[in-house]
Amino acid sequence: MAVISTLVTSLPSLSHLALYAFLALGVSVILNILNQLFGPKNTKAPPVVFSWIPFMGNAVEFGVSPIKFLQSCQKKYGDIFTFYMVGRRVTVLLGADGNQFVFNSKQNLSSAAEAYNHMTKYVFGPEVVYDAPHSVFLEQKRFIKAGLNSDCFRQHVPMIVDEVVDFFKDFKKPSGTFDAYHTFGSLIICTASRCLMGKEIRANLDKSVAQLYYDLDQGFQPINFIFPNLPLPSYRKRDAACKKMAEVYSGIIQRRRRENDNTNSDLLQALMDANYKDGSPLPDHHIAGMMIAVLFGGQHTSATTTAWTLLELAARPDLLRALREEQIAKLGSLKTDLTFENVKELTLLENCVRETLRLHPPIFQMMRKVIADSVTFEKTGHEIPKGNFLCAVPGVTQVDETYFNDPLTYNPMRWVDLTDPVHAMEAGDDANVDYGFGAVGISSKSPFLPFGAGRHRCIGEQFGYLQIKTIIATMIRLFDLELEEGKSVPKSDYTSMVVVPEKPANIKYTWRE
Repeated sequence: MAVISTLVTSLPSLSHLALYAFLALGVSVILNILNQLFGPKNTKAPPVVFSWIPFMGNAVEFGVSPIKFLQSCQKKYGDIFTFYMVGRRVTVLLGADGNQFVFNSKQNLSSAAEAYNHMTKYVFGPEVVYDAPHSVFLEQKRFIKAGLNSDCFRQHVPMIVDEVVDFFKDFKKPSGTFDAYHTFGSLIICTASRCLMGKEIRANLDKSVAQLYYDLDQGFQPINFIFPNLPLPSYRKRDAACKKMAEVYSGIIQRRRRENDNTNSDLLQALMDANYKDGSPLPDHHIAGMMIAVLFGGQHTSATTTAWTLLELAARPDLLRALREEQIAKLGSLKTDLTFENVKELTLLENCVRETLRLHPPIFQMMRKVIADSVTFEKTGHEIPKGNFLCAVPGVTQVDETYFNDPLTYNPMRWVDLTDPVHAMEAGDDANVDYGFGAVGISSKSPFLPFGAGRHRCIGEQFGYLQIKTIIATMIRLFDLELEEGKSVPKSDYTSMVVVPEKPANIKYTWRE
């Protein structure tokens, strides 16, 4: 006992340990500052943003207000610079040339899979998307794109209208308020499930499936990007939900095959009917993973884009009137059934959505990881070393006055008047490149890339526009909309992977009939 007592009394007190830790932190901060000010510099590398705290780097500044942080860095360093974030070196490339460099980088130079797969594989499951060999991933994109076709879209529009009407039917009359993002997040799970996931998933959405989606969603947070696998309850629930969803889809697939139920117009059926180039059918767990990826690729982005669009429109009664007048002029009346063909005629509505995507891109940055020894940004000659993350930032470039007049103003007519500098730019010829899933459709040198560009361009753009336009066209038939008295369009909340409106983000509605 005497020996134990001696050992205990010889241990430093907690206050001493705290002091030592504080001194160690102080020394590391000083060394970090001295190294940045007086340490050796690589003149070929991009300029490095100054940071006070080692390892954390600029994570706090970036996390609190990323767009302002990046804009301030752009003013000081130009369109290319590197900052540190939780042990990662992130090289930001802004402007049209920066977009082209990041999105058009060759597969053997930089990789989206290396940037994201450590997070996505736990949500989508193995052997799909970034966890598959690149050639297989491109095949998987081709299958999904083939399932998002005009024939399916024709059936989807009335489904979406039905879901919107049913979703709002019990909302209080004659008026009330709803939270924009929460409301459309719930609605778009219904519309996407009805159109894409299959009737079986939609039928069970109010039961266990909704909880599984929620648990998977918790694996798509910023902490998961930085720390992909921690011994925390949310991580365990994520893994369990991924396994359970694969079992749910496998059960549906087996039942459909057993009962020859093969006339469905949903994406699930399209994947069941597809074969890889070697002739092999898609395994059930591949189909399940791809279905999960499609939902996550579109649900959050469509929900936040719909929410932002209606928040902007609620602040602009003139635009709401113009959108109703457009329907009357082009469709004959506000009671004409919406169809795939006539929704395409609503060009002002499409420009409102496009302007929302410019001003409020749901994914404000997109990354690749350098896997070659280095890559060179030819415009400036800077060499970016292996291990750095390349970062294109539509959230900055799309509000740059170099490309857009009065860039912080919500103005859908800029897509009609075509007086902004962006419209005079020469498009690159890479818009017609086919990586195996059809032509990309837009040059990576465009300053407006809310859906990305190049080999990893989002293939759900058409469905996204169709879904959002159909929801909004139906909403403005049902309701008069306005912001709460004294409120303006909310600021952006950057604490999640998708940029949502800060709360409160309420819309006041009044039933029209």
